[in-house]
Amino acid sequence: MLRRIAFVAAAALSLGLSPLALRLGPAAGSLLLVAAAVLLAVAASGAVVSLAVAGGALGALAFGLAGAASPAAAGAALAGLCFAERSVRVRGRGARLLHVGAALSGGALAGSLLAAFGAASLALRGVALAVSAVLVALPFLVDADDPVAHALDGLAGEVTGPARASLREGAELRRTIAGEELRGRRAARQARATWSSLLRLAEARARLERTLAVGRAAQGREARKGEPPPAGAGGAEAAPAGARAVGAAAEAVVGKVDARIADHVAALTRTYTAVSAALAAEASLDDAALVGVETMGDALEQVSKTMVEEV
Repeated sequence: MLRRIAFVAAAALSLGLSPLALRLGPAAGSLLLVAAAVLLAVAASGAVVSLAVAGGALGALAFGLAGAASPAAAGAALAGLCFAERSVRVRGRGARLLHVGAALSGGALAGSLLAAFGAASLALRGVALAVSAVLVALPFLVDADDPVAHALDGLAGEVTGPARASLREGAELRRTIAGEELRGRRAARQARATWSSLLRLAEARARLERTLAVGRAAQGREARKGEPPPAGAGGAEAAPAGARAVGAAAEAVVGKVDARIADHVAALTRTYTAVSAALAAEASLDDAALVGVETMGDALEQVSKTMVEEV
């Protein structure tokens, strides 16, 4: 909920600063528009990632170019590009198209509304700005995958072996607990650090997988050639042996990284399971309402018995 409020505030800031940016000159106005659009894109994404920053910068450029010709097109371009990173994380083709359509239509309506009330009183312009900010937030009605879960799922498709199953398990856990925070700042901070560590391990594992694939392809090409080394070429015989040694060391590192990934996922699963169990136990102990209803029921039954006996 707080993220949605922050996005609406960022949208109001970005849309409200556009008239001021036009009066500041090319350099200062452009920097202000880009900064506001990047802030809007980061708020839409919920994370500071390169695609969100790039989408915000491109959205500011499109908004500035199309603003004078068509406010609706300018608003649609700004909203669509700022929501580009989130659109990628929407699961399902139909839902993704709906998300993109909501971003474009909401941005177009916001741009048209601001242009229509551009010469109105300050109060009306404030109301129009607030309504426009809410319209830009229409894509939030479509669910999107969690950024960490989406990244883990994508990296799982690039690796083989036990790491693939561990990363997909971690992605599913992240989707299950999305939006939940552990109680206590220290516990929440440690959980965020563990998720970040898991993501770094997954990226390193995928990078190592790609490197090993290149090495295996090179060894396969050498094996298909089948050319014997020239006489006295000791270095040529040592090179394959050295390559095999490097490959064996890399395979050992792969096993260690896979084990560390599995340990991270297991620790996170155990932690969130314990938290869920504790919350469920706490809810089961809160029986004040139950005791109150039972007491009231006993009292009403006693009243009914008394009335029957009197009759």
